[in-house]
Amino acid sequence: MSNILVTGFTGNTGQEVAKKLKVKNASILCAVRHPENALKKYGEQNYVHLDYSRHETFEPALLGIDRIFLMYPPETLLSDFHAFIHKSQEIGIRHIVYLSVKDAQRLPFIPHFKNERAIARSGIPYTFLRAGYFMQNLNLFMLDEIIKNDRIYVPAGRGKTSFTDVRDIAEIAARSLTESAAHLGKKYALTGSQAIDFYEVARTMTTIIGRPISYSQPSTQEFKTYMLAKGLESKYINVVSGIHFITKIGLAKGITDVYSNITHKQPTGIETYIKDYQASFTPEESIS
Repeated sequence: MSNILVTGFTGNTGQEVAKKLKVKNASILCAVRHPENALKKYGEQNYVHLDYSRHETFEPALLGIDRIFLMYPPETLLSDFHAFIHKSQEIGIRHIVYLSVKDAQRLPFIPHFKNERAIARSGIPYTFLRAGYFMQNLNLFMLDEIIKNDRIYVPAGRGKTSFTDVRDIAEIAARSLTESAAHLGKKYALTGSQAIDFYEVARTMTTIIGRPISYSQPSTQEFKTYMLAKGLESKYINVVSGIHFITKIGLAKGITDVYSNITHKQPTGIETYIKDYQASFTPEESIS
């Protein structure tokens, strides 16, 4: 049986990809940096140790693998990540499904542009998932402000973005990995069905979760200063700021029908996402 390596398993997207693959009865291994911690948090899985900064973990993690769902952790050195791609080519990996970002091919200053190029040059058959802005950012790095201060706090101005549910991305990833022949060489731009700004997201959240949520629209400098004071790392803050700068200047609003063309379904809407994750946005003391 073919084996699929799921990288980024402990993250939101990796979790969803693993779930979709299990539904398809695929044989998967979950790559993590700390297998013991993953076992405690996520229970029994087929874990393998993979740390991009430790090249000696590459070959054992790839043993018996022929397809990879590949994610790029922002803190990873490009040289280490590209070394893993090179080792994958040496071992004979037959398909990489790489989670990229929408319009990566036009953004040579971002790591995803360089990673796509490294994968293509390796000769490994690939599928690039160029995903729009994740809805799940709301229940991840924005969640603390939503819970504690009833606000969305990101420096995106009035820009609109094509909110995309990671569950939809995971569905396309799972199809690409289990039906490889139909998806080799494809570069899929995956978005939701509409582009909206964070004011509209705040209004929708207010209606669904039943308490007022605002959008603060901080400047980039205000955002960085505030987040540094909260104790977040500067590199992480810069990554988040960069993501929202692209939205602010109007480069994130494009939408596609790729998801619908592949699945014959409509992408998940922001209302459905908020309803599905409603419990995440509710302070614990409010839960009876």
